[in-house]
Amino acid sequence: MAPLLLLQLLLLPIQLVLAAVADALPDSCAKATCAGHDIHYPFWLNSSTPNCVYPAGISIGLICQDNSTLILPLKTHRYIVLSIDYKTHTVLVSDADIADKYAAGGCPRLHVNLTIDTAWLWLAPSDSNITFLYSCKKNITLSSAVELSGCQQQLEYGNRSYVLRDGGITGAEAYEYECEEVVVAPVLDAHKKAIVGASGAPPPGNGSFHEVLQGGFELNYDTHNHQCDRCEGSGGWCGYQRNETHAGGMMRFTCFCDGGPTTDRCGTLKTRSGGGGGGPVFSSAAFLYHKSQ
Repeated sequence: MAPLLLLQLLLLPIQLVLAAVADALPDSCAKATCAGHDIHYPFWLNSSTPNCVYPAGISIGLICQDNSTLILPLKTHRYIVLSIDYKTHTVLVSDADIADKYAAGGCPRLHVNLTIDTAWLWLAPSDSNITFLYSCKKNITLSSAVELSGCQQQLEYGNRSYVLRDGGITGAEAYEYECEEVVVAPVLDAHKKAIVGASGAPPPGNGSFHEVLQGGFELNYDTHNHQCDRCEGSGGWCGYQRNETHAGGMMRFTCFCDGGPTTDRCGTLKTRSGGGGGGPVFSSAAFLYHKSQ
């Protein structure tokens, strides 16, 4: 046997092992967690290595704060992620301004209205609103209005702060009461009804509204990626790899399967890295994976 051929045969097992390693799923990506939450597509952690981040515009970045709190940033404000349901595409979040520092009897002080700056997210049908009016110069006598206690400036200036349980007030009405700030807060409708009741019920205290705000509200999301749905349905992980045959190394969708990566779903293995047939060649740098649960 020719020495060169013998050497190739001896090196073949090593090459196969290296190929398997290149196609393997990095634990650091597959097991991304924060505060007990599993981070799957279309979410990724901003603390992830470059190999575990999706290309811009096709995912939602989350912040892992001290490994104890998962944060969803929207615009310049932060919301605490309470849960993610990947089957129903639902995220339960609460305003980060409502934290433990606000005791049950303290003023439930919010500072910004919700602004969703991505087409991936929208308020769920399970939500409704409550409206906070802070430091108002005129008394609010609406049937749904509940006066809050302990809010800043109301004692010093004689102003009063209110919350409307039904969330209903127009901009003109808010202006009429000369309030310093008006914040509309989405909350879970069922939770609100159970805790603070409706107009005409006995007025609840500050602690009740604090509890409703801490319970959060739901956002629905859309992955906008039917390829990922097909991949997960076949038992794979969806992610992205750099296509080394394309000028500039364009990122391309990849379905990672037990037998290797494909361009569609498991069971259609035709593009394994290093394989024949003229298929695209992928680098081993893969971007954030999600396997069906």
